[in-house]
Formats: sequence, structure tokens, C-alpha cells
Amino acid sequence: MNKIILIITTLFVLAACNKPDPNPENKDPIYSDINARLATVTSALNAEIKTLEGNQKELSAVAPQTGQIKYAQKRVFESQAKIDRLTQEKQYLELKAKARMKASRVSYKKAFEKKEPWPDPAEFSAYSAEQKLRDAKRSWDVKQRLEEAGLGDKPKGPAKAEGGHH
Repeated sequence: MNKIILIITTLFVLAACNKPDPNPENKDPIYSDINARLATVTSALNAEIKTLEGNQKELSAVAPQTGQIKYAQKRVFESQAKIDRLTQEKQYLELKAKARMKASRVSYKKAFEKKEPWPDPAEFSAYSAEQKLRDAKRSWDVKQRLEEAGLGDKPKGPAKAEGGHH
């Protein structure tokens, strides 16, 4: 009797270890990064909405013909533009998270069937490199490039003596 229970328990343990994960996206570092960025954008959007409310109150409280109304209108306009940009970015990240969830489930099933390790570390390193380039500064600064190359402003030779007319 004890042997039968032991054999059945062993079979259950082996069968349980061989089941695919129903939510593999939770182990996916790319999916986790997208969700972290989505949370950051969502909090920035909520903060900017509060800033817009404050700017609109300032605009309504500004005394007419003092010149302050232009600055208050500018702050409201800039805040609305930032809200629009953050809303678009939030929608983009939500769609990207859904797409990544589907892609990670498909790739996990393929890797599980082939008994390969998942997630692929090369895929995450490629994603990290792409994100680094997307987030990089897009303006060209000659001085910064020269400093990075080690060719910054250095004195070139000894200083010339003044005077000394022959």
C-alpha cells in the first residue's frame, strides 16, 4: 500500500514539473521593462494633469492687462501638449505590452516544446541596446564628442612670451 502511494506521488511530482507555465510573460524581462516604463509614464501623466489644473487656476486668477496672462496661457498650453504626448506614449506602451505578452507566450511554448532555455538572453540584450539608442540624446554636441574622444580643450605647447621686440 505504501509503495503504491509512493509511486502515485512520484508520478504526480514528475507530471507537475513538466507542465508549461500558464503565464510565461511574468518571467519575461522585456515584458517587465515595458510594464515598468508604462507605470512611470502613467504616474508622470497623472502628475501633469494635476499641474494643468493648477495652471488653469492661475490663468483664471491672473489680473487682466498685467502681462502675466501670456505666461499663464503659455504654461497651460505647454502642459496640455505634454499631456497629449504622455497619453500617446501610454497608449503605445499598453499596445506594446499586449503584443509582447502574446509574443512571449508563443516563444515560450516553442522553447518548452524544444526543451530550450527561456527567455533568450540575447533577445533581452538586443532590446536593451535598442532602448539605449531610443533614449539617447539626439542632438550633436561637438565639444562633448571631442571630450569623449579625449581631444578636449588642452593647451597646445608653451605659452608665447609677450613683448620681446627685436
